Amino acid sequence: MTTTAIVLISLDLIFALGAILSILFMSPKGSGLGAISGGATVFHSKSPKDAVLNKLATIFAIAFVVTSLFLAVFKVF
Repeated sequence: MTTTAIVLISLDLIFALGAILSILFMSPKGSGLGAISGGATVFHSKSPKDAVLNKLATIFAIAFVVTSLFLAVFKVF
């Protein structure tokens, strides 16, 4: 395996873990089963932490897809 393959696979793993962790650290947005009876409050203002985590999750997800496609198309390893 070449150095380029190792770097790309490592980046892919870092991007995947970053997307997973940024999504897991977000606060819950719904009220679960309480939404069935109409007790849900849907329109919340986002906290600054959630806004940053949302942007990070988007960036990590896009980077993960790009590196995964690059690894798959060019068959780096």
